[in-house]
Amino acid sequence: MDWLQGMNRVIDCIEDNITGNIDYDEMSKMLYCSSYEFSRIFSFMVGIPISEYVRNRRLSLAAFDLQDENLKIIEIALKYGYESPNSFSRAFKELHGTSPSKARKEGLSLKTYPKLSFKLTIKGVVEMEFRIVKKEAFSIIGLKGTSTSIAEGESTLDPLWTKFMKEYDNRLWNNGGDNSYYHNPFWQVGAYWNKSENGETSCIIGAELGDKQPLDGMDIQLISKTVWAVFTINSPAGTGHDEAYARIQTEWFPTSKYERNDQVQNIEVYPSGDGNSSEYKWEIWMPVLEK
Repeated sequence: MDWLQGMNRVIDCIEDNITGNIDYDEMSKMLYCSSYEFSRIFSFMVGIPISEYVRNRRLSLAAFDLQDENLKIIEIALKYGYESPNSFSRAFKELHGTSPSKARKEGLSLKTYPKLSFKLTIKGVVEMEFRIVKKEAFSIIGLKGTSTSIAEGESTLDPLWTKFMKEYDNRLWNNGGDNSYYHNPFWQVGAYWNKSENGETSCIIGAELGDKQPLDGMDIQLISKTVWAVFTINSPAGTGHDEAYARIQTEWFPTSKYERNDQVQNIEVYPSGDGNSSEYKWEIWMPVLEK
């Protein structure tokens, strides 16, 4: 897949729908990934979350519309998705440093965020650490739900992960040792589907079930037999996702003999250790097929 062409199609889609509904699911399909991965890839490549880019573009265009005195402020606010003049005014002032009414005065300096375009640039070579693993089908036990990272637009702990850590983590730890559901190679995992709906990606967080008995109230998900490309990420837990997914999709896949296996979930693996340490290493397991 041509990622430059795909990203430029995404930007065109945003522009075509800048005064209407932005369909994140449709844009994710343009890049053949889930909205969970798409939001991280966009953030890494552009430097800001997609929600912030859309907001900046709308408020930039609103600044131009304000120069037309025949348009009422409420009309401009509604045009760009704001439910009231007050909410529009707050967002406008946060970006431009002044109110919409004052922005109509001649000679006032305003900001503009032009439409993005993606072009090829050559960067220094940075290696990617990976290995190929064949694994039989297995099951994950834990909490199933949806990731809302595309809607949140932030690199903070996903609400589903927050719920998991509060209500499920200790039960899976089960006093440690042989009683624990956490064990190598997966330990603590998050498995994400490759399709999204309403900007949300289905996922399950937990541990490999193995030969242990299911726990009451926990979900179980079968992960199909496949070949995995396993990437090692050297960064604290909960960080480094944007760059990792962007490089896997835009650098590794185009130059490898593999393509994404869309029928199997990709997995994030968080081993034991100090997840806050700069020396911590976690993994992304990407299901692959030979091209």
